Amino acid sequence: MRAITFIRTRLSKYSLYLSSRFFSASPPDPPDHPEVLLRKQPLLEHLRLSSLETCEAFKSAMRKVPQQVVVVTTGLYQPELRTWLKRGVTCSTFSSVSYHPPIISFCLNQGSRLHELIKTTGKFAVHVLAQDQVQQGIHFSKPALDSECQFFKVPHVQGEEGLPIILGSLAVFVCDSHSYHGVGDHTVWYGNVTGVSVSETLHDPLIYFVRKFRSVGDEIFITAFETATLPFENWTHEAHLRMAWNYITDHGKEKAVPYIKLGIQKYNEKNRDKIKTGYHETITMFFIHLVSDAIVSSVNANESFEEFLIRNQHLVNKDLLFEYYNKETLFQEDARNRFIEPDKKSLP
Repeated sequence: MRAITFIRTRLSKYSLYLSSRFFSASPPDPPDHPEVLLRKQPLLEHLRLSSLETCEAFKSAMRKVPQQVVVVTTGLYQPELRTWLKRGVTCSTFSSVSYHPPIISFCLNQGSRLHELIKTTGKFAVHVLAQDQVQQGIHFSKPALDSECQFFKVPHVQGEEGLPIILGSLAVFVCDSHSYHGVGDHTVWYGNVTGVSVSETLHDPLIYFVRKFRSVGDEIFITAFETATLPFENWTHEAHLRMAWNYITDHGKEKAVPYIKLGIQKYNEKNRDKIKTGYHETITMFFIHLVSDAIVSSVNANESFEEFLIRNQHLVNKDLLFEYYNKETLFQEDARNRFIEPDKKSLP
């Protein structure tokens, strides 16, 4: 009996605490415990953020969210040309919306040409990329010329309705368009799933963590470079420039140097059976300087890498090094191990 009375007393006190905690018009202030204040202060600061600061804080938080990479494709037959117009675009905002009936969604940038094409065709396919499909992820993230067939070098088939289906994908969702609407700087598309293909082989999906809100292709590329999963055939001179441009844009020249050096050495080690010449300190530092100089000279801080490269075509000139160095200087062993200043003309 005493035990029952004790329990009732404790419950009564707990109920009184709950009432005062959740239903009192003026709940007591929490104690000024250091831990409580540490948790409370950042929240209060974020509540006072301006709209611009809120956008930046949102981007920072979203960098912690892993993103699934998909490619959305559609196709339209052009009777006057007797050919198919096939388009695709890389997206990282894909999710299931409903299981019964099956509906999925993805987002496109406002103004995307694929948006207008899907409005016309009323159909599209969503491809979940595998980890070894980095090349496709980068390829479909780049703007395509009107005269260019994006699928010319991409292994694919076309279904009866003309949808280009990328081979090797982990899964493919064939959809009829359900609806779409604009939200902020994106258009959200919804699709009724009418067909599904699932790979029978087990591969990891292509996923990346957002570093900076640049093009999806840059995010995929840098993640593949850092994990040394970038296909070696894609490790071209342009890829070296793209890597340097991303790091310097993100961190500034001085802080980017260790990322670039260690990244190249790590990638070379992973591909040592394919590397012919190995790491070269003078060549690396030479291009870091020229890429940094071109970035500083840019009038558009938000330009894409493709725009940067168009504006700085000198960086892809295969004879650029020899405008600054004699071959004898550049190919000596000392230049491989430490930076040697140019001996033909000074750096800009």
